Parts: sequence; structure tokens; C-alpha cells
Amino acid sequence: MKKVFKVLKRLFVLAFVIFFSIYSVTTIVKQQMILKQVKAQQKEVIQQIEKIKKENEYLKRLAQYVQTEEYIQQVAREKLGLVGKNEIVFIDKNKKRKE
Repeated sequence: MKKVFKVLKRLFVLAFVIFFSIYSVTTIVKQQMILKQVKAQQKEVIQQIEKIKKENEYLKRLAQYVQTEEYIQQVAREKLGLVGKNEIVFIDKNKKRKE
């Protein structure tokens, strides 16, 4: 009876070790897959952050530029058709008019 009990005890321990090993391996594999997905997402987010930083820097420079005298004159010329002091305007009569 003691031999049977020892054998059953060993089988139980062996079964527990095998079950625990299989569980550990599957858990590690799942975690590796999740980690790989998270790293891919992290890489995408970092790329988006870099893109937004570049866009932000561009917008900062643009905000500074639109406050300059040069920009104001450029808009006045292009959008409003104004000219500066001591400038002569030439009109091409051969050019078709916009209708």
C-alpha cells in the first residue's frame, strides 16, 4: 500500500510539474506575442509624435512669419492688389481680363 501511495504521489507531482510547465510556456508565448504587438503600436505612436512635432514646429514658424511686415506686404500685394510707396504699376492690355 505504501508503494502504491508513493507511486501515486510521484505521478501527481509529475503531472503537476508537466501541467505547470505547459501553462508557463503558453503564458510566455502569449506574452511575447502581446509584447510584439505593443512594440509595433509604440513604434507607430512614436512616428506620429515625430510627425506632429514637425508639423508643430512648422506652425510655430508660420505663426511668427505671419506677424512680420514682409508677410503683411505680401498679402496686401497678392490678395488686395495694393502697391508700396514709390512703386510703378504696369498693366498689360494684351492680357485677357478675368470675367
